[in-house]
Amino acid sequence: MVKRKHVGLFLESYNNLPAMVIYILNIVRTFTLIEDSRKPVLIILHRADSPIEELKQIGYPYIEFYQSKNTIPNLFQRGINKISRELVKRNLINLSDKKFPNNLDCIFPYSEKTECDYIKHKIIWKPDFQEFHYPIYFSPRDLEYDTLYLNRISKLRIDMVLSSYDSKRDYERFYPSHLNNLKVLNFTSFLPAFHHIDIKFLLNTYNLKKPYYLVANQFWPHKNHINVLKAMAILKRQRQNLPFQMVFTGKTSSTRDKDLKLKLDYFIKLNNLEEDIVYTGFIKREEQLCLMKNSISVVQPSLFEGWSTVIEDVKALNHRVIATNISVNKEQISENVYFFDPFNYEVLASILLDVYNNPKPIEVRDYSAEIFKFKEALEKVFEV
Repeated sequence: MVKRKHVGLFLESYNNLPAMVIYILNIVRTFTLIEDSRKPVLIILHRADSPIEELKQIGYPYIEFYQSKNTIPNLFQRGINKISRELVKRNLINLSDKKFPNNLDCIFPYSEKTECDYIKHKIIWKPDFQEFHYPIYFSPRDLEYDTLYLNRISKLRIDMVLSSYDSKRDYERFYPSHLNNLKVLNFTSFLPAFHHIDIKFLLNTYNLKKPYYLVANQFWPHKNHINVLKAMAILKRQRQNLPFQMVFTGKTSSTRDKDLKLKLDYFIKLNNLEEDIVYTGFIKREEQLCLMKNSISVVQPSLFEGWSTVIEDVKALNHRVIATNISVNKEQISENVYFFDPFNYEVLASILLDVYNNPKPIEVRDYSAEIFKFKEALEKVFEV
């Protein structure tokens, strides 16, 4: 009988950390490609609102589920415990989950839950170091937490998975004396079937009356929606009727700037772009992919990324993307892409018009090769 490794995977919710959800779902999908005798048992440590049914539909044969409790002490609780250990030699606040699985060989991403202490193979996941590049987008409390966390983690002799070599260079620069074993895992996209989606129905639903570009980003300040609007405003001043529209998908709320949507709406009204900009809100992934595939091009205007899900989707779709020329984007894609400086909306405006009038033929690539590389890297990371 095959003795299978037991791998714990923390599955968040779309409401909390959507990028991490997609990352874990794709890891599970990739595990299905591994030879059966080497497939591990996956213990899914999930929240009440995690997408369990979506994960079950993947059909991984060796899987168990456990609803994990939030047992990580916050900064205040850590402070209380630090003082109590000095005074009475024990923690006053004990949040341990007594039902936590006790047979895990590996945990990803590693959590500072005390229940994880016994696990031999701990794997940290740090997709990027945005807080070092754009601290303005983080609260002082979040910055303090991230700094303390990384200071602790960097002193541990455990694996750290990074989403790109760009992130790896960042970590080595910010923590040159770290003790972690660094591994780069470029995730890939697994596209659900969306050919059953009626594009005409979507066009009518979202009032899309012209060819359109699509931005599929969370509404966070660093995603740089404003410079897309500035590019559209330039084109609007050059001609009364724009030949295309710009579609924004995704939740329009932002914890990092609660007024972001109001600011974007004000700019749209100020520049008479009401008929040119379309918000779809948060929509089903299949619908989003259908809109992507039928767009003139996807636009990825982000100031910062760890490894862009949007760009990976574009590659899997064999479509084109207009992306910022940040180093991680250049690491991620080299075909079917138009690069621009994220702060130069005038150049972006020029590219939008040029791609509409004279789109370059799309170079078709076999994306299964990317998935195979991801599988090989995954096996090494999890040592299966």
